Amino acid sequence: MSNAAFTKLMIAQGLKRLLKTTSFVNVSVGDIARECKISRNTFYYHFKDKYDLISWIFYTEITSILSDDISLGHWRDSLLSLCKYMQENRDFYLNVLEFQGQNSFSECLMDFYQGLVAHLLFHADSQPALSQEQIRMVSRFYAHGITGVLLDWAHNGMTADPEPAVTMLEKLLSSDTVHQILSTQPKSHFAPSF
Repeated sequence: MSNAAFTKLMIAQGLKRLLKTTSFVNVSVGDIARECKISRNTFYYHFKDKYDLISWIFYTEITSILSDDISLGHWRDSLLSLCKYMQENRDFYLNVLEFQGQNSFSECLMDFYQGLVAHLLFHADSQPALSQEQIRMVSRFYAHGITGVLLDWAHNGMTADPEPAVTMLEKLLSSDTVHQILSTQPKSHFAPSF
């Protein structure tokens, strides 16, 4: 691990420690720097602000959990792994779920799942092709659904078993409608960006 990666990880761990006792909105860059025993300049060398840091945490953690296998047959297991990870880090995620907008957890999930669905549509093997706009619309629709169900579960304390909700999502994503959409999409020149 490079020095920069180690420092970013150390700063992220410092923020997580602070969030055990303090709301995210009440944590300042100065608080994070003091917790990590670094200067504010060191913090700003690695992150623009605390929102950039929280975004880095989300994308780093979620990507490592969800990106191993983003095929149609394995996304369910990845989503269950994410739910388990969130339960293990419940205090952190309950604290940061209150933060909405740019760099929020919900935005991170939306970005990831929109990219996932677009990727699945892009790699389906049938005729005729969906336009880029159709892929974008279908991707956003399913990303909103997946993200909404996951966030509802999280906002309810993450104490319920996530399996029933994930099973319902699997049924919805495995429905004839989705397969019909997927079966009309050949491999094409459109490649979504993650």
